[in-house]
Amino acid sequence: MIKLLKLQKAILMLVLGVLSFIAYRILDAYEISWARYMQILAGVFVIVGSLWMLYPIIFAKKDNDGNAEIITDPTVEVPVDEEEEKPVAE
Repeated sequence: MIKLLKLQKAILMLVLGVLSFIAYRILDAYEISWARYMQILAGVFVIVGSLWMLYPIIFAKKDNDGNAEIITDPTVEVPVDEEEEKPVAE
């Protein structure tokens, strides 16, 4: 689903945000003066990642019925769910 909606970069930004925050906590424990810049960087990564996740929702196209049609990556094959045959109750 992540690859289908082109959200790999958003996930990468969120992971970088978490790693930057962990680095901040380590640097802050050793009382390094520039640790606050790692905290700022972590916040920027998380904000950019979360906004990037909203991108497919905000820019979704609406069809004639008013339903949102989210544009997906055309190179990704989507597995088609086969309908299960249910036994007919008599």
